[in-house]
Amino acid sequence: MAPPAPRPTLVAPSGIRRFPAAPIPVPPVRGRPDLWSIPVYWHLLSLDAPTVAVLWAWSFGHVAHVRSSPSAVAILGIGTWLIYIADRLLDGRPGAPPRPLRERHRFHARHARALLIAAAAAGIPLLWLIVDRMSPGARREDTILFIASLVYFVVVHRPAAVPRRWFRREFAVGVVFASATAVPAWSQPGAHRGTLALVTLLFAALCCLNCFAIEEWEQAAFSPGFSVHPRRVPVSAVALAVAAAAAALAIDTRGPVTVAALLSALLLFALDRLHVRTPRHAARATALALRIAADAVLLTPLLLVPRWHV
Repeated sequence: MAPPAPRPTLVAPSGIRRFPAAPIPVPPVRGRPDLWSIPVYWHLLSLDAPTVAVLWAWSFGHVAHVRSSPSAVAILGIGTWLIYIADRLLDGRPGAPPRPLRERHRFHARHARALLIAAAAAGIPLLWLIVDRMSPGARREDTILFIASLVYFVVVHRPAAVPRRWFRREFAVGVVFASATAVPAWSQPGAHRGTLALVTLLFAALCCLNCFAIEEWEQAAFSPGFSVHPRRVPVSAVALAVAAAAAALAIDTRGPVTVAALLSALLLFALDRLHVRTPRHAARATALALRIAADAVLLTPLLLVPRWHV
């Protein structure tokens, strides 16, 4: 049996050696997986982001009083998954800009070949849907977002990239993700775009808060000496909850979507309080669960299914 490969030591742009982040134990899949394995692999396989995108895209259709095209929602789901696969593979590639790697990056690096094959297989129906089923309006708007995504990839993943103060990766991801989620409803004829724009801005703020919170939690857990701003996440969550409540009052007939954003903001606030109260020695052990929960709290539109079905 070959000896295990040594863990890489991360080097900061300044040349200071960082403490290598220990891998988080992932439950093995032997026989029937337990319940904990389901959310773990939902996260590690990058299925969390497309699930959230498809769910909110369906919700935005109700906000805009239109029925989102199933093909547009399918394009959104497959495209989101491919982008996240590419992003995590590029984060863990040799020669990538120095940044702390998490278990999701290591998982993608270990299973890169299988994920690339799956991505190539998923790209076939995606191309067919874009060429044969996509409306001209959705194709035009998705092209703009695709260019924005390419700019993001160039800025973040170019070799020897140095973090810039003016560029926040979490902000870019949140805005582009929310904009892409709104395209299936926005591109439909007769969509109530004023209401949809308001809810999309609210969802973009929620996505940015999600990304900022995850970044701070993981930095605090894996980077000794990293100081987390104690009020940044909770104050942002409360402000977003207030904005969601105000939007719910402004939108009479489709307020439940803003209620979902309100619930998600409050749940992120609760997760941040849980993180603050977690002992330092247990922070790494709970980091994966906290990361999964941060995306799970964005599934609150599921609570609106019975109302919309009626």
